[in-house]
Amino acid sequence: MVKEIVHRTHQKRIRILSAALLLLLIVACSHNSVYSNYQPIAEAGWNKDSVARFSGDITETGMPCNVLVNIRHNNTYPYQNFWLFIATTSPDGKTTQDTIECYLTDNRGKWLGSGLSSVYNMPVLFKPNTVLKPGKYTFAIRQGMRDDVLTGITDIGIEIEKNK
Repeated sequence: MVKEIVHRTHQKRIRILSAALLLLLIVACSHNSVYSNYQPIAEAGWNKDSVARFSGDITETGMPCNVLVNIRHNNTYPYQNFWLFIATTSPDGKTTQDTIECYLTDNRGKWLGSGLSSVYNMPVLFKPNTVLKPGKYTFAIRQGMRDDVLTGITDIGIEIEKNK
């Protein structure tokens, strides 16, 4: 019982530290960012029926942008890869459905992306060199793994950045 309380306290501290580092990174790198947002995943895991939704008004248009999915996970994530189902609704109301596979480790099991301690962030290029129309975009993301409840994913995010 005491070990469980200590473990939960440790996990909360890691989440707070991760959020602070993310905020620092967003502020430091915001000059290229058109939109950036994260949603936390329940500590018990990501249910296959749960949807993370993101909505943002895009005003900077006419230039190519990269749309990224940011996956934050801890070292308890049990797999090498991660499947996502993404529905994107553009300002004209049209919705497209995509399925993407993301690799979180290399072939030897080393975590990809950037990380501190046991928390890692893996940006995945979702839509490269995309010219966006002005208006509201909505992204709905579901985990596409076979697990009813997927553990180890702590946050999921969408970022739209100006192409360099």
